[in-house]
Amino acid sequence: MKLSWRWILEFLQTDLTPPQAADRLVNGGVEVGSFERLAPGVEGVVVGEVEAVERDLGEYRGHHLRLVRVSTGRERFSVLCGAPNCVAGVRAAFAPPRATLPGGRRIEVATIRGVRSQGMLCSEKDLGIGEEHEGGILLVGEEAPLGADLLAHLGLDDWVLEVEITPNRPDCLSIVGVGRELAALTGGKFQYPTIAVAEGEGAAHALARVRIDDPDLCPRYAARVIAGVRVGPSPAWMAARLRAVGLRPISNVVDVTNYVLWELGHPLHAFDYDTVADHTIVVRRARRGERLTTLDGQDRALGESMLVIADPERAIGIGGVMGGANTEVTGATTRVLLEAAYFKPDSIRRTSRDLGLKTDAAYRFERGADIEGLRDAIDRAAQLIAEVAGGVVARGVIDVYPAPRRRPVVRLRMSRIQRVIGASPPVEEVARILEGLGLLVRREPGALQVEVPAFRRDIAIEEDLVEEVIRVWGYDRIPSTLPGGTLIPARRPRTLEQAAAARRALVAAGLDEVITYAFEDPARAAALGLASSDDSLLRLLNPLSQDASALKSDLMPALLRVIATNVRRQQPNVRVFEIGKHYARVRGEPAESRWLALALTGARANPAWYAPREPADGFDAKGLAEHVLAVLGLRDVAVDADPGAHPYFEPGRWGRLVVGGTAVAAFGEIALPAREVFDIPAPVFGATIPLDVVVAIAVEPPRFVALPRHPSVQRDVAFVIPQSLPAAEVEQVIRSAGGALLRSVTLFDLYAGEGVGPGTRSLAWRLTFRADDRTLTDAEVNDAYARVIEDVRRRFGVEVRGT
Repeated sequence: MKLSWRWILEFLQTDLTPPQAADRLVNGGVEVGSFERLAPGVEGVVVGEVEAVERDLGEYRGHHLRLVRVSTGRERFSVLCGAPNCVAGVRAAFAPPRATLPGGRRIEVATIRGVRSQGMLCSEKDLGIGEEHEGGILLVGEEAPLGADLLAHLGLDDWVLEVEITPNRPDCLSIVGVGRELAALTGGKFQYPTIAVAEGEGAAHALARVRIDDPDLCPRYAARVIAGVRVGPSPAWMAARLRAVGLRPISNVVDVTNYVLWELGHPLHAFDYDTVADHTIVVRRARRGERLTTLDGQDRALGESMLVIADPERAIGIGGVMGGANTEVTGATTRVLLEAAYFKPDSIRRTSRDLGLKTDAAYRFERGADIEGLRDAIDRAAQLIAEVAGGVVARGVIDVYPAPRRRPVVRLRMSRIQRVIGASPPVEEVARILEGLGLLVRREPGALQVEVPAFRRDIAIEEDLVEEVIRVWGYDRIPSTLPGGTLIPARRPRTLEQAAAARRALVAAGLDEVITYAFEDPARAAALGLASSDDSLLRLLNPLSQDASALKSDLMPALLRVIATNVRRQQPNVRVFEIGKHYARVRGEPAESRWLALALTGARANPAWYAPREPADGFDAKGLAEHVLAVLGLRDVAVDADPGAHPYFEPGRWGRLVVGGTAVAAFGEIALPAREVFDIPAPVFGATIPLDVVVAIAVEPPRFVALPRHPSVQRDVAFVIPQSLPAAEVEQVIRSAGGALLRSVTLFDLYAGEGVGPGTRSLAWRLTFRADDRTLTDAEVNDAYARVIEDVRRRFGVEVRGT
């Protein structure tokens, strides 16, 4: 938002320069994006009068050139000009020889078509104060003194501050708001605009009527009537001021509404009184199928939730956003119906968004306008319309306010200021700060009772007032103190440590972590068999789409969606994992649990000359799950290879990892029907780990184990066992039989085929024996090795291969 510094100084007495003011605003919490001169590089441009058109030189580069005589009161110049509004008698911006324009452009005597031109009549664009160029030269009005410095006469010797206001401070979206803020921050004197409306004899209530049908969207609506208006160009000072803040002058009546919008921060609208049916305003919701052509010429379909300003016959404006073309103020308008209202912010925000219509009025209303300040705004506008457009203001204001708002009162204790910020200014200083911000203060022992006006919608509790005090008093005045008391070392919760350890383990193993949305498609969940009943899903009340209408009950569908997306984009090798939550309804109540899920497809390793090109399989998923469990401190993890059915793992191709009878992971191949749901052509393998279950299992803390000082001895053994016998059961007997000397057991070979019987297979293990206090003898190793073979033979009735 652009603000004129000269305009601010109309209401603020200060010796600050614009850069100093910008710095003070930033320190007070109002961001100033930039500050710069309004017309940089313009020097020597004055007010000149076109006394006569001396010659017509015809067309030249798309313009009809004429030689005119321009007077500055002291000198006369012959100037070539092609502007359509360059006629005898007008006063305009004139750059005589040796004047400079933006960009360092210096004006000199030039010869065009053999005719000398002594200077230049300038447009807004030439002066760098606007984009208007086709309309012609900048006219300044008959009252402008000849030869006067143009910038000083129009107030263009000014600075423009561009402020960026946060959504909670709509009170700073105006000249008065920023001026009041600067007065509080600097101790300067602030003077509110003088508003004095000269009213005529006719009563406004006899000329117009207002009815609010939907007070929930429009709690207050006020109107005034001005008759005898002459619509025309705005005076030069007003047009220049509007250009300074980035607005294009339109006509005196419309410009007044924009002027008051910038000055006081409250949007207004002017209707052509004679086009409003029955001179009655009706504030209501739009009707089904209702349409309106707005001031920008667009025909718009209105939703039934949108608030419209209407007369008894039709809609004539979109409340708080834009007026309608059917009641627009034109050059033929002689009577004006002036509107000032308060609209609910959320209603304006939705309407503006749904229509794709962003306006200065909507920008302010959706942040919260001042419901109490609209009377000042409508009175100020009526006063200015009477001054710049003539006419008579009807007596009184039609003000419909069914439920007046009560100002909240917040108690501020001095002890609370001390408690929150560690320092407190004197109570008189606190009162001065708050009163400077426009708050009403009543003193009581040790505290202040603060009445909050409607324009400060961000103040509701005591801490809000503490914030106001400290930002004005100055953050630099808070003393620097070291914290006292006993410092207790913080420790991360076990759940966070667990997730971090699992994350590090899988990333180190070459997987990529993904973070997916917490929503899922209930239809896909049902297709994967995840929802035993529709009641078990947690559905959203207002979903954005069908495929995100329930909280996800399992992480695996999201990983399958990630794999499908990558495969469609010619990325066949995918290894991903996610740590997240499952959501479900348990015994009628919402519940959530933490899970880890991983999925992989394609090659086991990235393509390389040294890596075998083998596809991933279920053992990769099992190994990764075991790796995570080991990192989390679980020992003695066993495999349950016949766990029954699973919603999305292939029957007979999945298993569980258990610890002491508790399932701590599931792994296997994703079933073909599940892959078809996501259109994945290649096999996918996955694993899931219930982290809440794992974290509840007591694990021994890690202990330091010294490097072995004595050598180890390795022996290999292969057993021919039935295909139905799980290797884990055999390995469990091996470990038990090996005793304390057996340090590790590794399955390193699997063979089935010639040399072994049908329905059997050969499994080979490497056994590592070691003692901590001595070098083992052959007899000790042979005894332990023989015991292993004997126990396995006796337990399973199998034989050692090759014997």
